[in-house]
Amino acid sequence: MGATNDKYLIGCNYWASGSGINMWKNYDKKVVRKDMRVLSVNGINCIRVFPLWKDFAPLAEMACSVQDLGEERVYTTKSQDKPINLQKFPNSGLDENQVLNLKHLLATAKEFKIKVVVSLLTGCFGERKFIPEPFYKRDLVLDAEVVLYECAYVKDLVGEIKDCESILAYEPGNQIHLLNTYANAQQVKLWINVIADAIRVKDNQRPVWSGVDGLNNDISLTCQSNLFDALTVQPNPYDTDYCALEKVSEMRSSMQTATSVSYLNAVSNKPIVVEDFGDLSQSFISQEVVSEYFENAFITSLQAGAEGFNLCSAFDQSYVEVNPFDTNCKETSVGLIDKDYNPKPILSKVAEMSKVITQLPKLPQAKKDGCVIIPSKVDQWAMVYASNVMAVQNGRSLDYVLEGQPLKDYDYYILPCVKDASPIAYSTAKALVEKVKKGAKLLISSSGGTLWDFEELTGLKVTGRENLLHTKHFIVNGKRVAVDCPINVELKAKTAKVLAKDDDDRIALAENKLGKGSVLFLNAPLEEHFVKMNYPENTELFEVYKCFFKQKKKVIDVKDSKLYVTVHEIDAKKSGILIYNFNKKKADLSYKLSEGFKISKTLFGSATSGKLKFDKKYMYIEITK
Repeated sequence: MGATNDKYLIGCNYWASGSGINMWKNYDKKVVRKDMRVLSVNGINCIRVFPLWKDFAPLAEMACSVQDLGEERVYTTKSQDKPINLQKFPNSGLDENQVLNLKHLLATAKEFKIKVVVSLLTGCFGERKFIPEPFYKRDLVLDAEVVLYECAYVKDLVGEIKDCESILAYEPGNQIHLLNTYANAQQVKLWINVIADAIRVKDNQRPVWSGVDGLNNDISLTCQSNLFDALTVQPNPYDTDYCALEKVSEMRSSMQTATSVSYLNAVSNKPIVVEDFGDLSQSFISQEVVSEYFENAFITSLQAGAEGFNLCSAFDQSYVEVNPFDTNCKETSVGLIDKDYNPKPILSKVAEMSKVITQLPKLPQAKKDGCVIIPSKVDQWAMVYASNVMAVQNGRSLDYVLEGQPLKDYDYYILPCVKDASPIAYSTAKALVEKVKKGAKLLISSSGGTLWDFEELTGLKVTGRENLLHTKHFIVNGKRVAVDCPINVELKAKTAKVLAKDDDDRIALAENKLGKGSVLFLNAPLEEHFVKMNYPENTELFEVYKCFFKQKKKVIDVKDSKLYVTVHEIDAKKSGILIYNFNKKKADLSYKLSEGFKISKTLFGSATSGKLKFDKKYMYIEITK
């Protein structure tokens, strides 16, 4: 069962123009057709729709006096005002007319060759709950009777629409992590399992996507990986740590989406789709800059392995005088088209990106140069973000594994910013040492944590340590590097070769032979420092990674640190290379191919006489052996 299809998806959330959140109450077939046409013309091939639970199952409480028994409650539908057990869908109260409206939308989407992701149990949108009246004060995750109604609703709705060919995937609902704030992790996992199973009981041919931010701690990554066929990530630089320290058009900030995609795919082993990518707000950046930011995120997420990219909204909601849009001002103007039905600049960029993907082959995952082991006692997002960007600056791509997951088979490993006691389990440590002894290289950066068999591993002896805030200045590859450190660990070389000392003659970087491999030890928290500073990509910090990877050959080597270069093996003799250029000005950049390769095709630029010339900020090169 595939997570998407054989086509790269570019889509948006869809509420009908002119009515927004009230589209189901005021369903207008002409408006839906008009909307689908304009979206299709501008390159949208997928939409995400939200059948509001409150509108699709308009349950209400009806008080009935029963002699000698006091008062009891019987559920009935508001629209028909008769007991639920007398209706077509007695278990859920599903409204037949709304089913017909949804079927019409799905048929119209098919007509315009638009695939549809149905977010089924949409009880929350814009942080407002849209739930049937009887459940206002009841727990939507822990109340068994409510959960039974939810399952019945999901089963009935999927059972009615499953034959609609435009459906690409289902999601349990929108913002499901906000339906309950009191349930513990196991209760949430059980609830998701029940809802996902209810979907699959009626349609086991289509995938079920998570529909929530895969990096959101409210629903664990392990839970999502186990229960869904594809995970989603919902990037927003202003709500994510370390992403708003510089302008969103800058390299590190723009790499947020690609980093999230790469990391989630690696640790979940599931396909990843970008969702709810918004145009932010005029208070943050202009529409023209939003277009540039979208292009950055779109191309780089494709390079990182995303199977689709979904923008926040098709149409502005500023005309909708209903909560949440009458109070939540940040979400009223995130559409591709404004309230007067005029396209915004970002829509032209969407159309451009749609044409780009029609010219590209379906690319496999990029080749990886090494694997980062994410310790349990660190800021994991910081480690992922920093390591990914510094690797990219070196023309490298990284894989990831969480502490506790089995080690993947690589010849280069990075263990970033070890701190406290037992940064990784000893069983993982032993497996890692065996990899090194058989020929792998390991880079460890330190934030003062303890390591197993430290002297044997690093070839260094600790002669003293103190909690001392200081900055280590040292030379790597002839470039001056500076890293802020919270702890000073004084070291003496035993079997290690000292590669760099700081200005105070303290060991900063050393390499120790271990079996057939080696261990590089950096006496500084490189990754922590990288994410906390402004414009780290303009520094020489990435030189540490360059030193680590210096002996690993590249298929293509471009002499620039402001590029994202990924290599995708299409078959045994042919590879595709995608390049995104973060330089402010388009430039002719020098490159070198590995021996035995030649360029057979270029798109969006040219490669001649050892120079890359970009027509756009991105370029595609196809090479053959």
